[in-house]
Amino acid sequence: MRVLVRADAGAELGAGHLMRCLALAQALRARGAEVSFACRPLPGFAPAMVTGQGFALHLLEGAAEHPPAPAQPYHWAVVDHYGLGAEWEAQARAYAGRVLAIDDLADRAHACDGLLDHNLSASAERYAPWLPASAEGLFGPRYALLRPIFSQGPRPLAERVGRVLVNFGGFDAAGMALRAVQALQAWPDLAVEVVAGRGNPALATLQALLRGRPGSECVEVCQELGERMARADLIVGAGGGSSLERAALGVPSLCVAVADNQVAGATRLAEAGAHLYLGEAAHLQPGQLEGALGLLLANAPLRRSLAARGLELVDGQGTARVARWLFASTLRLRPAVGDDAQLLFDGRNAAAVRAASLNPAPLSWPMHQAWLAATLQDPHRALLVAEAGDGPVGSVRLDRQAPGEAEISLYLFEARLGQGWGGALLAAAHAWLAAQWPDVLRLNAQVLPGNGASQRLFRQAGYRALPQHFQFDREP
Repeated sequence: MRVLVRADAGAELGAGHLMRCLALAQALRARGAEVSFACRPLPGFAPAMVTGQGFALHLLEGAAEHPPAPAQPYHWAVVDHYGLGAEWEAQARAYAGRVLAIDDLADRAHACDGLLDHNLSASAERYAPWLPASAEGLFGPRYALLRPIFSQGPRPLAERVGRVLVNFGGFDAAGMALRAVQALQAWPDLAVEVVAGRGNPALATLQALLRGRPGSECVEVCQELGERMARADLIVGAGGGSSLERAALGVPSLCVAVADNQVAGATRLAEAGAHLYLGEAAHLQPGQLEGALGLLLANAPLRRSLAARGLELVDGQGTARVARWLFASTLRLRPAVGDDAQLLFDGRNAAAVRAASLNPAPLSWPMHQAWLAATLQDPHRALLVAEAGDGPVGSVRLDRQAPGEAEISLYLFEARLGQGWGGALLAAAHAWLAAQWPDVLRLNAQVLPGNGASQRLFRQAGYRALPQHFQFDREP
């Protein structure tokens, strides 16, 4: 699958849009997708933020908002930009089959196939005036675009806070890191780590304030921010995506909104009991940070409550869910017909497919034709062909067994191997089953012992590994 991401980052804009898109891009690439970015060279943006992660980058110069037309169309264009809406999305269809918009504001029209807003404040009702009726909504922290470090679960909380992390995003235009460190001077025994953000004018001052404090340091940027967050006992930071990261780690936090678009989400997380929220940076009163820090540092039950509620709301699996959705949304299953004989013969006879089959012997054409004719007449068997916008992807066969049970078998066509389509094909098969054979609640799958890829595929989809096969029970 080929994906284009349109997102920007800069000193004034911040880095949140780009960071969450990079998390999604990494998840897509891990599943075999080819991902490219299109970004404007805004002040403060470093191309290495994208290319350093191994992704192709189109720099948009002048008035251009779209990259050059690709040799092959993209399956998806993903746009995460408050300045772009329905007009950009409609134009993107010239080179992309489908469009996913990522938004927080619900303030402009969209012409997309899907809209993602991972804030607690998101809802179908909020976006109803702005979306086409055909668009699917991915709403709430269930779809939070977080990196893998944030899906590893919590570590035990310390009874006493020993280490505090301060980070207000990739650029900290509001200067909140300095204000937080100045407030923390009242607790000289705490180890304080600060990730100040690119080009922070207070960097030297921050480093001077921490000099001599045991276990403390201030860096401008770092690659291991997630690891630093995971080892902190308390985090002081901004709203937006970073507040969801803290929740997924189960680390209690003190939040200050540094942009207007962070206010609604930060407020809802506070109302849900997932962090302590002080409001917008511009409205902080003298002594307010110190008072809130003192409350959290002295109150272990409060810290435990904030951490536990955060973990309940954000499970860290959102990026994987969105990646699966992007793959699955491009697939359509249709019943096989006689004219598919050559397609299915070539697909099943591919060496890589035969190697993973229970019967690895090559098929003969007469045998295949006879099998297909019998299959198409069998009321207890469904043979399906999966297609994306650019052609066929694979095949699924479902065979009824005992009442309420069926066996599932699937394979990808050779040109689609290694591109991440397996999970999407299995998800599409589950959706077809729910619609067409709703009485079938149990699926069984035979997998060769040495077929690690198929074993991972079924495990990731929730199948249980039994002694002789994999089994899945779906909800009625």
